[in-house]
Amino acid sequence: MNPTTQHQLLLKIVAGSAWADGHLEPQESAYLGSLLRRYNLEHDTELRELFQKPIPTEQTERWMADYLTQATETERMQLLGAIGNLLIADDNVSPEEHSLLDDYHTLMAGIPARPESAPSLVRSVRQFFRRMAKAVSS
Repeated sequence: MNPTTQHQLLLKIVAGSAWADGHLEPQESAYLGSLLRRYNLEHDTELRELFQKPIPTEQTERWMADYLTQATETERMQLLGAIGNLLIADDNVSPEEHSLLDDYHTLMAGIPARPESAPSLVRSVRQFFRRMAKAVSS
C-alpha cells in the first residue's frame, strides 16, 4: 500500500474510533487535525468530512480489516499508537481504555503472515470495536 493510501486509511480508522461513543470531543478533533497535518492531508475533503458526523462502527471495522490485511508489523504499531493517542487525548485513560489497548495489541499479534487467508480477522476486529465503544462511553 502506498504511503498516502496507508495514511488515509489510518486516519479513517482513527476518526471512526473517535466516533465510537457517538460524539467527537474537542480534544479528539484536535488530535485528528494534528494527524491530518502530520501526513499532509489537511486538504483531503473526504477525510475532513469524517469529522463532521458519526461514522458507523461497521464502516470502521471494514477499514480496520482492510488496513490490517495489508499492513506490516510497523504499520500496525503505528495504528496502535494513533488509537492510543486518541484515547489519551482527553488526559484521562480509564482502566477500560487501557484494557482496550492491550486487546488491540493482542489482536495484532494474532494476525498471521498472510492475513487475507484468516477469516477470523474480521470477527476479531468486530469484537475489538464493540469493546472500544463500551470503553470510551464509560
